[in-house]
Amino acid sequence: MTGPLKPSAVEMEALELAAPQEILRWACSSFRCICVAASFGKDSIVLLHMLREIRPEIDVVYLNTGYDFPETVDFIRRLEKEWSLHLLEFSPRISVEEQERTLGADLYQTDPDRCCGIRKVEPMARALSNYNAWITGLRRDETEHRKNIRVVELMNDTVKINPLAAWTAEDIWNYIRMHNVPYNPLYDRGYVSLGCRPCTLAGTWGRFERAGRWAGTNKAGGECGIHVNTSMQQYGDSEEVPDSPLEPGK
Repeated sequence: MTGPLKPSAVEMEALELAAPQEILRWACSSFRCICVAASFGKDSIVLLHMLREIRPEIDVVYLNTGYDFPETVDFIRRLEKEWSLHLLEFSPRISVEEQERTLGADLYQTDPDRCCGIRKVEPMARALSNYNAWITGLRRDETEHRKNIRVVELMNDTVKINPLAAWTAEDIWNYIRMHNVPYNPLYDRGYVSLGCRPCTLAGTWGRFERAGRWAGTNKAGGECGIHVNTSMQQYGDSEEVPDSPLEPGK
């Protein structure tokens, strides 16, 4: 894989005003080694639906943390089959059982940054080493931490594209209803933002929809680390992560 093809400042500024579909077309025509990161929440489902018309064969990177809701796993398997997704599944280098045995059964409560580093940040950094660019479902209205995101960003020498940056949660649900897009059934049970099962509460807990994530910890409503430059750059040398790489697989 060669280095990223950096868009010009003029091009990046123009994309700030573009529709998500236009941004996706630009991204897919500009980068050969590109993927879309999908948690299979409402935002990534909208992107996957749009991409079916633009690049249906795009690599879909999914992080199997081992802590997903069963409903999420079932939904992913269903959509993978119905939409013929080219799903690449990346897992942490240690199992949930090994982590709980060596680092404690509730690491997600006692040290959520370390848990997310092991189960999300390191696998995503490994996945992205295969690509020049990646597409995410980030939106500015999700949380205080994301309010200044740009449509196109450089992150760890990789071009990061956020086609939904300017959309609101209402825009997302309007698109889902208009196009009859399937979605995770957990939303019908009161969940607003979906993450790992032990770290996600149903209901509205604050001004932003991610307020129910990592509730009761110093990470409440924050970021797992995937979308933080320093986390992606620095993580990977801790002793609980072996040196030998894992290939994506089912």
